[in-house]
Parts: sequence; C-alpha cells; structure tokens
Amino acid sequence: GVFKLAMTFIAVGTVDKLGRRPLLLGGVGVLTVSLFVLSAVQGAITSGNDSMLFSYASVGTLLLYVGAYQVSFGPIAWLMVGEVFPAQVRSAAVGCATLTNFGTNFIVSLVLPSIQNTYGQEGTYKIFGLLGLLALLSIYYTTPETKGKTLEEIEAELED
Repeated sequence: GVFKLAMTFIAVGTVDKLGRRPLLLGGVGVLTVSLFVLSAVQGAITSGNDSMLFSYASVGTLLLYVGAYQVSFGPIAWLMVGEVFPAQVRSAAVGCATLTNFGTNFIVSLVLPSIQNTYGQEGTYKIFGLLGLLALLSIYYTTPETKGKTLEEIEAELED
C-alpha cells in the first residue's frame, strides 16, 4: 500500500510537467513488458526451475508492474476522463466511463479463473501482455496530450 501511494504521488507530482500522454505511454509500456517478463519467469518456474532467483524476479517484476500502473492507468485515466468530454455531456460521459471501467473490471474478475485454468499462469500473463500492447497502440494513436490546456482548448482540438 505504501509503495502504491508513493508511486501515485510521483504521478501527481509529474503529470503537469511531463504530460498525460508520456506518462500513459511510459507506464503502460513498462507494465506491458512486466507482464511478458512475468510470463517468462512463470514459465521457468512451471518447468521445474525453482531457483530463488526466479522468485525474486517475480516479486520485483510485480512491484515494477504495480509502480507502472500507479503512474499511468491508475491516476491518469481518471484525470483524462474529466478532460476529454465536451462540457454539455461531460457528467453523463464521465458516468458512462466510470460504469464501463468498473463493469469491465467485474467481467475480468469473473473470467480470470477460467483463463488461468485454460492457459495457466504463463499464458494468462501473455494474454494480458498482448492486451497491454493493444492499449499502447490505442494510446499512441488516439490519446491527445491535454497538459497545460484548458477544457475549452481540449474540446476545440477534439472537434477538429
């Protein structure tokens, strides 16, 4: 909990200096690499290599994942949701985005055990790593930088 809080403070302290888009791209990039590393480590452990090195690598990589999430998707997604919708629909759109977020989290929690049973830990990490790659592409091609812009400026840019 303390680590997550510290990483969130880093995000809050740097978001207006570095920008939302770079934090999202960097954080999701590290998060995605972490998932592929976790897949490889889990594969080594599953194949019988029970070296303590793999255990430490797993814990370290999980911390890296959590830290990357806390400087990217964790706070930035919520910040941008309030910035990118036009004023006349902002309240309803933020409500829909929030419902979508929690709804998809609920769906993931329901299907995760089936995914793990079907593909194992190694495969599950790979699947989520691939989803991370899709997220990176989506952020790269669709997410505007909103740093230093008023809500009206953001709305005008998105209308173009």
